[in-house]
Amino acid sequence: MLGVARRSADRRQRDLPDGLVAEIESWIPRVGIECACTSFGVRPRTWRYHRAKRQGELPLRPSRATGQPRRPHPAKLDPDEEHAVLDVVCSDRFADAGVTEIWATLLDEGTYLCSESTMHRILGDHGLAGQRRQREPHNHPKPRVVATAPNMVWVWDISRLPGPHQGIWFYLYTVWDLWSRKTVGWCIDAAETAQVAHKLIDTTARREGVDRHQLIIHSDRGAQMTSGTLTELYDTLGIRRSLSRPRVSNDNPHAEAGFKTLKYRPDWPVRFATSEQAIAHCETFFAWYNTQHHHSGIGLLTPNDRHAGNGAAIMTARQHVLDTAFDRHPERFPNGRPSPPEQPARVWINPPTPQTK
Repeated sequence: MLGVARRSADRRQRDLPDGLVAEIESWIPRVGIECACTSFGVRPRTWRYHRAKRQGELPLRPSRATGQPRRPHPAKLDPDEEHAVLDVVCSDRFADAGVTEIWATLLDEGTYLCSESTMHRILGDHGLAGQRRQREPHNHPKPRVVATAPNMVWVWDISRLPGPHQGIWFYLYTVWDLWSRKTVGWCIDAAETAQVAHKLIDTTARREGVDRHQLIIHSDRGAQMTSGTLTELYDTLGIRRSLSRPRVSNDNPHAEAGFKTLKYRPDWPVRFATSEQAIAHCETFFAWYNTQHHHSGIGLLTPNDRHAGNGAAIMTARQHVLDTAFDRHPERFPNGRPSPPEQPARVWINPPTPQTK
């Protein structure tokens, strides 16, 4: 095994640039072949091969020296046999079957034409390999929105809450403000419909006093999110819509994070016996979430404080407390004067990638 590994390493080192070969040659008069090759991480036999190749000292292979084509492998199918395989594989009987299915069917019938891999190779040589049916590619652009103030961008989603028995669910519709993370609207229903989402978003937008063309709402591409009912509402309220890409799970991360916070709390029940119990639980949770939960994504502010614009005053008060602690015991702060976590001035969905210089 060790010999095989060494021969494989030698083959990988065969493609050396001429400049490296020349550089090694310039070192040899001073340190010798072994030391020079070791310094450049090249095996001496590899260097000797490339030097002989540059100087034209390598003998040509017999097939190349004489100009004769290489002998075919004795196991290779002749052209007539290959055409026979193609005729069978491309027949009406097997037009919609895969190679494995064709091979097994023929074998059960007492016929062996070739191996599965040979069938694949023959199909590939004739441009017939690949999927029988292929879905057209979707070129959906990556959604990219940014919020710099409350009620600029909302994100919303629907999550299932376990009902009293297996297979019975209640559906939680939730709308968050992207900039402040505040839950600006939510409701629970026994069904997952566009009409419920229409009523929730309409009520929330009017309660928050959203002006026309002020708001962008981001969601995934579920049937409720892309329904004509919501499209008409967005047109009526002057709301722009942003949609996640199909089968991309992290295009709506803030909604997913909000549901995770809900379901990973210690008081999360195994099941809800009634919709009234689910509503009562969510009322308690969202009251805590908006008024008491110090969110790490917004400088450890509560969503209500951030949404109301109290962030600057809170940061000033926190800095005063930290300054007082530093003045009393500076030796306890080896990294210098502390500062509270900063509030992000911009909150993105899919922020642009910084350009490397």
